[in-house]
Amino acid sequence: LKPFWLKCPSLPSQKPAHSHEARAAMMRAALRATQPLVARAAARQSAPAFRHAAPSVFLAPGARSFAAAVGTVGPKPKHEDGTLGGRYATALFMASSGKLDKVYQDVIGLRSMMEESKDFKLLIETPGVDPTTKVKTLEAVCKHAGMEGSVINFLKVLVENKRLRMLVRVIDLFEIFYRTEKGIVACKVTSAAPLSSAEQGQVKKAMEQRAAKGSTIIMEYATNPAILGGLVVKMGDAVFDNSVATRLERLQNQLLQPLD
Repeated sequence: LKPFWLKCPSLPSQKPAHSHEARAAMMRAALRATQPLVARAAARQSAPAFRHAAPSVFLAPGARSFAAAVGTVGPKPKHEDGTLGGRYATALFMASSGKLDKVYQDVIGLRSMMEESKDFKLLIETPGVDPTTKVKTLEAVCKHAGMEGSVINFLKVLVENKRLRMLVRVIDLFEIFYRTEKGIVACKVTSAAPLSSAEQGQVKKAMEQRAAKGSTIIMEYATNPAILGGLVVKMGDAVFDNSVATRLERLQNQLLQPLD
């Protein structure tokens, strides 16, 4: 017998939103339209025996089977992650061949829904909600939002394998894969006080010179009075700490060293 997620035909591809704002508005509208259904589903708890049962050893085909069953399988992501969440994110990435941008928008939309709706977050993260109820509710929300059929089928796989509570972690890893594929580098700048527009421009220009050729820098600015002054910049996996607090700490350590 085929796993139930293979029996479900993929939904026809929707036309991509014209902007990130339009896509976000569509997600919010879908969540509002299905909120009563989500609330009812989140409130329905299965029997205690199900809530506390150990995961079954008979699992449906996992991440690797999902990727292989999608018809057209794309290449693996350039960034590798060998964790369980990484394997699921890799499977979704490989199944997104030819529609990577749309799938990325869809999963980021799912993460936003979890942040905006306590009921939707509860539905995703609570193992005690009946799996059939979860699938029907997720299907209704995703179809209303015009999500790709591959995303809906992927959610069904997570439900069947009792891995849906990992969804946020999987999406976070998928975002890393996507940004690496597109040459997008996240750069977070922390200062003791807010930077002026001119100062932000100077920092961005300096970081663009450090980034690999052809990369697109996404800047994020934050404040933390505890650093006292200077900047702490995190670009990709690299951290450049030129804060006053760190410099004082280094000076203190030097002063505490025994004299020769």
